[in-house]
Amino acid sequence: MRIGIVGCGGVALGYAAMLTERGNDPVLWSPSGKSAAELRGAELRGAELEVSGVLETRFRPVFASDPQVLMEHAEVVIIAVPGYGHKVVIDAITPFARSGQTFIVSAQLSLSATYLWQRLQASGIAANVVAWATTALMSRRSGPHSISIGGIRSRLEAAVLPAGGDGSAIALCRDLFGDRFTEVAEITAIALSNLNPPIHLASALCNFTRIEKGEYWANYDGITPSVARMIEALDAERLAVAKAYGVTVRTVHEHYHLTFGFEPGRTLAEMAAAVHEKRKGPPGPVTTDTRFVTEDVPFGIVPVIALADKSGVPVPLHKAGLVVVNALYGRQFENENDLLSWVA
Repeated sequence: MRIGIVGCGGVALGYAAMLTERGNDPVLWSPSGKSAAELRGAELRGAELEVSGVLETRFRPVFASDPQVLMEHAEVVIIAVPGYGHKVVIDAITPFARSGQTFIVSAQLSLSATYLWQRLQASGIAANVVAWATTALMSRRSGPHSISIGGIRSRLEAAVLPAGGDGSAIALCRDLFGDRFTEVAEITAIALSNLNPPIHLASALCNFTRIEKGEYWANYDGITPSVARMIEALDAERLAVAKAYGVTVRTVHEHYHLTFGFEPGRTLAEMAAAVHEKRKGPPGPVTTDTRFVTEDVPFGIVPVIALADKSGVPVPLHKAGLVVVNALYGRQFENENDLLSWVA
């Protein structure tokens, strides 16, 4: 199947590797052009991208020069860029969309799948939009011409727009990536299912001087018992918001069970320590320009606060985290979300 992947980071390249291994024809488009520059040079020289981790292979990624070329190629389009890039790339690709294509938002942040669907509807395009609660795999760039895939998730939730379809969109996801998708009826459930924002907020705040000084620290090793308690407190607020909307979402403990294969019974801190012992990484961020904050706060924490306020659910820790991060950065991250005003 012909797949267009919007993005060229670790996850996007991981998808390209996995899809190639499964007999598909993926093409990538780098919106900034920067991420693809070295890889495109390697492509012209006939070099291959080395893939290590849970998937070990080599392949030659193919790149589209612009969004029109990507969209003309693709039967399925996967958006795999940070949350702060979702609106920009959606605005770039929708003028070239056509009826019958399927769009996958991996992963949805700040109801970006709803925004995409609204844009398609406004253009008279009949297409399914699938919103994933998280990414299908964990992958990062490990070198100029290499990526490391740390894990492939055993299960993740997804919702489809328009709702009430025939199940073909989820079946397509399973054909592409394997039988790991559970369909949920409400897009709000997906909006409240991404666990990266609360985990990353707690980790960033509690390890901030390490981040600012550029000191090495291991991501999961930084989730000490105290940090784990903060994550669990944030999780309790998120679950309360989900309950107010009548949707069921996984807990942070269930997230660890499903992502890393732990049996129930371990504490969050124990599971994080076990992941660190096994993987010895990945490293935590070593610059304040980290997606732990610049993506996950405006496009993860801020939408939870907005949904909480709308439903009358108190989320004091989310709000306190936002206030502290704003003070640390001298910014107003609630004003940096370019999606909420369109889908509110």
